[in-house]
Amino acid sequence: MRPSLFPSDDELPTWLHSLLLVLVSLPFSSFLLWFGCGALFSGHLEPLEGPDFGQFFFGPTALDGKAARVAGLSLIAAGASFLAIAYRFSRFSDEGLRARLLPWALLAMSVMLSFATRRLH
Repeated sequence: MRPSLFPSDDELPTWLHSLLLVLVSLPFSSFLLWFGCGALFSGHLEPLEGPDFGQFFFGPTALDGKAARVAGLSLIAAGASFLAIAYRFSRFSDEGLRARLLPWALLAMSVMLSFATRRLH
């Protein structure tokens, strides 16, 4: 078998391993964190189109006030769940229950806040 062009995960230095984890998870989390923080601080959230065209995260109309802030918290929790996945695979995390459950807890919190947003809107 021919040797791989890229080194094994264990052969990478810790700083490069951590940097690659951040670079892989950042495109997924930055979009959510950017719009979530914007909605949280401004109290206004324009309609965000989801992964499918014509499908919106919180509906086709803009959110204002408390509904926008709760939607912002939901987006922040979803973005933080991607960063928690990166932390889980980093060499700095322990193999404990907390590191394994954190991404799932943040995702569940995001879904609950999303349902609360629909009630407020």
